[in-house]
Amino acid sequence: MRKGSRGLALACVMLTAAMLLAGCGLARTISQPSEQQTAQIPTSPGEREGTAPAEQQPRPVSPASSPREAVERFADGYINWSYATLAADQQRLAESAVGEARASELQARQQTERDTALTRGRVFNSGTVVAASLVNGSRDVWACVTKEQTGGQGEYAALAAAYHVAFATAQRVPGGWAVSAWRPEL
Repeated sequence: MRKGSRGLALACVMLTAAMLLAGCGLARTISQPSEQQTAQIPTSPGEREGTAPAEQQPRPVSPASSPREAVERFADGYINWSYATLAADQQRLAESAVGEARASELQARQQTERDTALTRGRVFNSGTVVAASLVNGSRDVWACVTKEQTGGQGEYAALAAAYHVAFATAQRVPGGWAVSAWRPEL
């Protein structure tokens, strides 16, 4: 087997497993979060908890031209960061997303600003999007496979690169498409 073929084969197996899992009910969870799930996610700093109606949400910056592009672009921003840029990267992701994905990134940014372990460990993450595909039987849930390398100092030094799967939902917004839910699974 050629050197690059093994990684591609593993990514295909992981994507297939992700699609099978999604067919078992995860797709419904992503595309239709419960009231309890949305009620616990703040929409932005200082706002009441809950998800604002679509007409009240800020428009995403630079919507993508297709759902796949929205998912791939969000994934790329989600996996490539360093301790020095993470809060700003999370803010940019929030500005490019809507709904649950926006709220989640705003909440993550607030937590990152208080996390001193990232700075002490000089933690970084880098990676590539291997594949993004609609989950079988779905019109809006995507499985996204990435290959990532986390590193830094101390306990973060010499970590092995790994494949990860996330499920995403993209929705039409004025000017194109944006990610509205992002659920890392592995």
